[in-house]
Amino acid sequence: MYGATTVEYRLDPHDNWRIDFEDIASKMDENVRLLVLINPNNPTGNVATPAEIDSLLAIAKEYPQCTIISDEIYDGLDFTGHMSSTASHSNSVPVITLNGVSKVYFAPGWRIGYMAWHDPENRLELVRDGVERLLRSRLCASTPAQHGYLAGLLDEHGWLEGHRSLVKERLDYCIKRIGEIDGLECEVPGGAFYMFVRITDQRVASDKQWVLDLLHRHHVLVVHGSGFSPEYGSGHFRMVCLPPIEILSEAFDRIEQFLGD
Repeated sequence: MYGATTVEYRLDPHDNWRIDFEDIASKMDENVRLLVLINPNNPTGNVATPAEIDSLLAIAKEYPQCTIISDEIYDGLDFTGHMSSTASHSNSVPVITLNGVSKVYFAPGWRIGYMAWHDPENRLELVRDGVERLLRSRLCASTPAQHGYLAGLLDEHGWLEGHRSLVKERLDYCIKRIGEIDGLECEVPGGAFYMFVRITDQRVASDKQWVLDLLHRHHVLVVHGSGFSPEYGSGHFRMVCLPPIEILSEAFDRIEQFLGD
């Protein structure tokens, strides 16, 4: 609405989709207002290390008008053990953290999310005032849903380990099946519940057409990678590992048959 443009930065597709800091640094200038980190990442499942978060903050620190937006809605689904909130690392750079209930708490219909503002030097005083004015002009989330999320935040989290283990079991199964199918390969995700699968079949000219053909011929639905980024996502598709293993098994059987057609 205000003439801003989105500039994509690169993740390394051959190193677990790690952040390419040289690429970010080369694209930064005084016009950049927001530097966005999705951690754990959607669609790749990469989890930034604390050292990588510090590197990102060091880049942003060179540009006083730059704020980091850190989307951490998959924070409870970390399999690496090094998930760390960006705001906890910052002594000066403003960080707006995004989170909610739809992923870790399996409550996507509740429409509950939040922004947590960390602004050590009070750079965003006017921006925050504007956002609060916008928030007061809209209807809030329902009261029962707010109390439900409060309970989720404050009550014990023992259930989460079982939930995380179940997702990891299904993720491991998916990675095993992908490795056994000629024409596909995938970097192992560190978090979330996605796989960003590379289509290595040289006959495939368009990942979008490949996804549509798979859907129409074998009724398996995945998302084409170029829909996330025409430059960096092309030649991939994203799938989730949430279904029971028997359903995942059937889906992979159909994908394997499709690649053999």
